Parts: sequence; structure tokens; C-alpha cells
Amino acid sequence: TRNKKGKYSKKNYGKTIKIGGKTYDYVMIEAAKIATKGTGDGRVSRADARLICKAARPSSDGRSTYDAVEKATMAYIRKTYKFTPAGDKAVRAFIAGQAAKQAQRTKNKKAMK
Repeated sequence: TRNKKGKYSKKNYGKTIKIGGKTYDYVMIEAAKIATKGTGDGRVSRADARLICKAARPSSDGRSTYDAVEKATMAYIRKTYKFTPAGDKAVRAFIAGQAAKQAQRTKNKKAMK
């Protein structure tokens, strides 16, 4: 991504934000805001849902985990923002798939000990 000066900047995926006294993932909240603004009816579509999923899991190689803050953020996003049926299905499928992969990695890791 580019910063305000037009230079490329690195995203801080560990950044958090406080909303109503609770801590949420900043990048995921920003992705949800971007997904609902602009043209359209203000709902999160399937394509926009991919942005939120990418913010939740920036790398697909298993290095990025889905921790408690990200879980709470996803619950907040699902409660606060409206999704199209396809967008809702895409987010649910992505999270379920990633959770299964993370569980398998954890299981394999424990088996090696």
C-alpha cells in the first residue's frame, strides 16, 4: 500500500484499536469500512469479504494465526456491518477453512513432542 506521500508503506497487522472499551484489530476494521463505503448499498459483497479475510489472515502459509483479538473483531464486524448472502458465505467458509488448517498444524506440532 502507499502512504500519503505516495511511497509504499508496510502494513502493521498487529495494530489494535479500542471501540467501546474493547480491543479490536485495526486492519480488519479498516477493511470493513473500505468494503462498505463507495458505490453500492453499503453491504459487504463477496469481493469485499475477501479484503476482510486477507486482513484477518495476511499470509496463507500458516505463519499468521487467528487469535482472540481477531476473533472478537470478526464477531464485531459480523454484528455491525451488513453482508450480502454471498459475502456472508465467503467469510464463513474462509474462517472455517483457516480454523481447520490451524487446528491441524497445532495437532501435528503436539504430536512431534
